[in-house]
Amino acid sequence: MKKKNLLIPLYGVFMGISDSIPGVSGATIALILGIYQNFISAWSFVFSNLFKFETLSKSRELRFLIMLYIGVFLGIFTTLGFINFLINNYQTSVFSFFSGLIIGSIFFLGSDLFKNVDFKNTQKSKYVSFFISAAIGFLVAFYISGAKFLLEQHGFLIIFSSGFLAISAMILPGISGAYVLLLLNQYSYIVKAVNDFDFSVLIIFVLGIVLGLGSMSKLLKWVLDKFYLATMFFLIGLMVGGLRAPISKIDNFVSFLIFGLIGAFVIVIIEKSGRINK
Repeated sequence: MKKKNLLIPLYGVFMGISDSIPGVSGATIALILGIYQNFISAWSFVFSNLFKFETLSKSRELRFLIMLYIGVFLGIFTTLGFINFLINNYQTSVFSFFSGLIIGSIFFLGSDLFKNVDFKNTQKSKYVSFFISAAIGFLVAFYISGAKFLLEQHGFLIIFSSGFLAISAMILPGISGAYVLLLLNQYSYIVKAVNDFDFSVLIIFVLGIVLGLGSMSKLLKWVLDKFYLATMFFLIGLMVGGLRAPISKIDNFVSFLIFGLIGAFVIVIIEKSGRINK
């Protein structure tokens, strides 16, 4: 097996850890690592061939996802309770670190994106559309990150909808699926269900995830194929707007500076690893 393939479960661990963090999206890590398009394309392929078992069993896409999600689930289930503990006891330090992760991500992804745009030879209307896309992404994430629509109930319909919305956010850089669960007042409830192996809750939640993943992956695959640069600017906008979530939880500038720099340094390490795929 190629060395590059052996790294895929490790990349999944990075994604899983970030997916368990309210404010950081695993898709952001996938972008930095250079596997985001493979990630979206693979899910789109799987759902397009869901009942073609022979095609799926021989596909690179399914093998890629299996290897990736071994790491993702390992990252999520080994850190979920710990992350919840840190958020409840060291909120400022934790969200400062998360903010550093996102700011570092924006810097690297933005610099890579601008290298792909030839502004001198691109029609003015086209690159204006790129910045409009970024502005729309920013406004969407900024609004969602500051929204307050907590739900008190934990019924099956709410759990299913939470799974659908969380995974839809989870595969978009800048909008954290864990943060969506916090907004819906379902984060601690789902963490408890995971720790208690409450399958009556987890099965409904996973069904919502499957439906959301199928629909969103196909939509993202289509827009990336048709409007790659505009979509990437939109995703950068999502990340910038999504900063509102962790920064709003910070009340100490010194802590923000120290732990934010640590978070940015972690992104430097991950980004260097991602160059293998780029």
